[in-house]
Amino acid sequence: MAISLGVLVLLPYAHPSLERFRLLTQGVSVFGSDEEEPAPPPPAPEVVGEAALPGPTDDQQSRGDELSETPNTPRGPIANAKPLPIPVSLSEDKPPHFIDDPGALEKFFAKLVRVEQKEPGAIARIVYYGDSIVASDFITGKLRRLLQDRFGDAGHGYAIVANAFPGWFHIDVSRKSSDQWKTSRCIGPFAEDGLYGLGCVSFAARREGEWFSMGTADRDKWGTKVTRFELEYLEQPEGGAVEFSLDGNQHSTLETSGPEKALKYHTIEVDDGPHKLLVKTVSDAPTRLFGMRMERNVPGVTLSALGITGARARFLDKSDDAHWAAALRAAKPDLVVLAFGTNEVGDGQMAFDEKGQRSKDPMGDYERNLQRVMAQAEAALPEASFMLVGPPDMASKKDEEGHSKPMVPTIAQHQMNCAKERRWAYWNQYKAMGGAGSMWAWVQSGLGSADLIHPTGSGGNVLGKMEYLALMHAYEAYKEGLRK
Repeated sequence: MAISLGVLVLLPYAHPSLERFRLLTQGVSVFGSDEEEPAPPPPAPEVVGEAALPGPTDDQQSRGDELSETPNTPRGPIANAKPLPIPVSLSEDKPPHFIDDPGALEKFFAKLVRVEQKEPGAIARIVYYGDSIVASDFITGKLRRLLQDRFGDAGHGYAIVANAFPGWFHIDVSRKSSDQWKTSRCIGPFAEDGLYGLGCVSFAARREGEWFSMGTADRDKWGTKVTRFELEYLEQPEGGAVEFSLDGNQHSTLETSGPEKALKYHTIEVDDGPHKLLVKTVSDAPTRLFGMRMERNVPGVTLSALGITGARARFLDKSDDAHWAAALRAAKPDLVVLAFGTNEVGDGQMAFDEKGQRSKDPMGDYERNLQRVMAQAEAALPEASFMLVGPPDMASKKDEEGHSKPMVPTIAQHQMNCAKERRWAYWNQYKAMGGAGSMWAWVQSGLGSADLIHPTGSGGNVLGKMEYLALMHAYEAYKEGLRK
């Protein structure tokens, strides 16, 4: 069964004509391509099973260098097109667009005050979900760096066991894995039991010798210390065992067998400093792992970037409700961010209902699906703050569209409707970039990728700082209100 499903998942990659059946986006195209405009992938076929990893997970700390690189000079027809001016709103001196309803962030800001005052044990934790724009840790990585520069580095946060999607990486953390883990994902192929941990991916091994490692960064100044590793795993009947090696030395063994399936956590405490933890299966019994959290016992900020390539916000609802709620509570976030919309823009007026069928009321179902996910997060975390982040502009090669996908502001408006109704904060990334036509200008300037959708590293640097400035503007206003 699993082999057949694996063939079904991988078959669409065998020929370009089958591209529309692929589960995952394929990164960026090349400037000057004569192909049709790229678009986000359609929703994955709703099949139950497992997929192979796209390959081993290699350490990609060096991707952080791309944030500060000079933007590449574009080539081909895009570069030769009539240039559009980079909007004035790209100024990094002040937020080009403010957060709507910043009062919804009061609980998060209250924790930031405690962190800023260096209260012992105060950690402001952010759980940041999104699609492929979050899967590449450029925007979130810049935001994490800026927050930790100001408030303190309390650890990297949570990351999944291995790169379950092409283009998935985190900066400022050391991550590696073998390539034989089998994955079930909330975008499909689905786990029959709906158990995916915090990051919406389940990693299964049925033989000894499968491994992954996480540890502190050994470059730059961020993520260089850790006090606590926390493995998120599934306890299950006849589950296998994993062995831990800390800094190259055998440390301990964990049995994952238990009377019934249950989300569990195993913590390893270390002296605050640079460390790496290797986790390896040591039996042929089935073992399911989800991810690892890294924190420090110092005041500061963590930001767990949980990108799901190809996802729509509604895919978070594919998780078992009680399981996802337990994973959210274990993460102890003070702020939960949902940053989706890019793939919904690609769907256009073809949204899907709660059964995954093409909708007769696409935008109505879009709002209902999004609010269902929002309500689940609220119920799990009554003491947290919540924010929606809208999609960036997506460029179009068509002059008649103003070089901008017309569905972007439509999706943003429906997201704002949901945020207002549920009283979530909202940050309009589309307007922050400059609105219609801005991604076209960003591509021409090297801040946008040639796929006309994703920012480059230097573009992520700009967007991450924009979001930071918007948050800090609201935070300073909150503190001013406390002084009155």
